[in-house]
Amino acid sequence: MYISDILRMLLKVSAKASQIATIIRKEKPLVELLVEEKRGLEKNNRFFQDFKTLADVLIQETVRHYISEKIPNIGSSIYGEESNKFTNSLGDCVVVTICHTCEETQLLLQKVLNGNTEAACLLAEAVHSTTEDVPSLDDYDLHVDIDTNDCGIWIDPIDSTGQYIKGETGEKDEYGMVVDGLQCVAILIGMFQKSTGKSILGVAVQPFAEFNPQTNSWISQTLWGVCYKDIKQTSLKSADEVLHREVKRAVLSNSESEHVQDVLRTKFQLVFASGAGYKILATILGLANAYVLSHRSIYRWDCCAGHAILLALGGGIISYKHALEMARKSSTPITKEDLDQLQVNYVSTGGAITSRRCSISDGTESLPGIVAYLTVSDVLLILDLLKNI
Repeated sequence: MYISDILRMLLKVSAKASQIATIIRKEKPLVELLVEEKRGLEKNNRFFQDFKTLADVLIQETVRHYISEKIPNIGSSIYGEESNKFTNSLGDCVVVTICHTCEETQLLLQKVLNGNTEAACLLAEAVHSTTEDVPSLDDYDLHVDIDTNDCGIWIDPIDSTGQYIKGETGEKDEYGMVVDGLQCVAILIGMFQKSTGKSILGVAVQPFAEFNPQTNSWISQTLWGVCYKDIKQTSLKSADEVLHREVKRAVLSNSESEHVQDVLRTKFQLVFASGAGYKILATILGLANAYVLSHRSIYRWDCCAGHAILLALGGGIISYKHALEMARKSSTPITKEDLDQLQVNYVSTGGAITSRRCSISDGTESLPGIVAYLTVSDVLLILDLLKNI
């Protein structure tokens, strides 16, 4: 199957996913009704409360259903953040799947929505709707065949769920970046190669990228990138603006250690933002030079889509701990070849996913952190600053 056909398919399903997220967010009572706290193994230990919503599950299963329908041999290799079991407010457990007809999907969703026929109808129609044609890819050299048996997909259906639930509008800084708000919400679909573990194609959608006060509605933004064999293509332009910007910026989580902050602050202006996916997108868009995370709270689904886009732009996402270990032990400066070896891998050492929910660490859950970067010079500077911590 050609890369161009796969990308076109992922762009279509991501547009559908964005439509679902937008419909749910329009009705505040729906959001309050649909929120369910994650418990047990599904809970991210970094947060006091880590919510999932029907939007998460529905988007994930829509993507899974659509891709499996178009590429049947990839269906068993689609991995996501969410369990598709949803418990409604009456305590009924419903397995959310996409049915063959809109009517069947509506009936299933009514069980989740406690009999709310109107809401179930809206969602079912969104799931089964025909998406508009995606922008033309004719200007890109993507006519290369790929073995889909060697491909897997990571989905993050709603990154920054907390901001999605709050539904507020974030204030932009001078560079166009927000700290929080609906702009931080992203839908992330990343494809990786099983034989190498490398991210090769990514589609990222911000359903609420820009608010239009004239129409009282949100405008979405879609980014994509392909890094496969000799192909490095992306919907974005080069990083020239970042390369020539006087002030270097690093985006961090609010929970980042004070020690890491103090060291980075000597060379970078520090900014803080919600959502792992958004912080990677901010790096992709040149709103920050890099995203540094020193502790373990990020997962493959957060990174796979953005990683492919960064690779296509000449950047990447490396393991924080492994990179610092190399920087400390090496008697010579880290090279671009070294960075290639440090890139986050999307399968475990044995070539299989050891767990549906694995932290980024070459298949284990014990190694923390990433550095996402747009230019080699920036990541080398960061490693040089942090290697003595």
